[in-house]
Amino acid sequence: MLALYVEAPFAVCRTFTAGWYRPTATFLTPSAAYGLVMNLAGIETRLREEGKSHPGKVPATSMRSGLPAVKIALGASAFRREGRHMLEVRDSDRFPQVGTIYQQLHNYPVGSSGEGRASTTFGNKYNITPVRRELLVSLRAIIALDGNADLEACVRCGLLGELSSDRYGLPFLGDNAFLPDRIEILDAPPPSHWFERISEEQSTIRARTTRLTIWIDRADMSRTKSELYAPGELATEVPPAAWTNISPPP
Repeated sequence: MLALYVEAPFAVCRTFTAGWYRPTATFLTPSAAYGLVMNLAGIETRLREEGKSHPGKVPATSMRSGLPAVKIALGASAFRREGRHMLEVRDSDRFPQVGTIYQQLHNYPVGSSGEGRASTTFGNKYNITPVRRELLVSLRAIIALDGNADLEACVRCGLLGELSSDRYGLPFLGDNAFLPDRIEILDAPPPSHWFERISEEQSTIRARTTRLTIWIDRADMSRTKSELYAPGELATEVPPAAWTNISPPP
């Protein structure tokens, strides 16, 4: 097993995207963690448009076939890194907060909508809409990997700067403006609140229940997979219900 400590001032994990409202999941998702791990391992997940298997002109990024499978567990760390030491975090600060930023979306509307404003903007985009975007603030997450020793070795090499191939871009958390402050390999996970899948038989309501995406297919959203998760009690060992199998399509 490989355990990673990830700390970031800001992150985002989009559950869906509308024109004026773009929410985030309340914690790092398995799909986002998988994407981060692939970047660290130097494995390109996107299917390049000039590739023979690319479906052609599609409005979304296609995923490569043959990506590695792995088991992932996610935990909200009860400790934070301070220099060489791990310091305990207060209960109220162990989970990221959901914040909101507002922006102005400028565009050229379709059809004749708003055309009366076109002359006053002298050729600029004359349709302005306020947009609400949610983000996570103060993320401290543990990503545990298991079931794929080769992938774990590639991640170790990536973090040590020993990759044999070039890695595309920088690791980020849901938005290329949200870069992590710290990504470290741990000897063992610290006490954490591990996010466990909620089974269909469970009838009690658990605090902080949230829907997390496991796999996202941007070309065919019917193939996107998500499940309900909730953080458990503080534990060092990863509970069985916290492991999620990431099995990319062949």
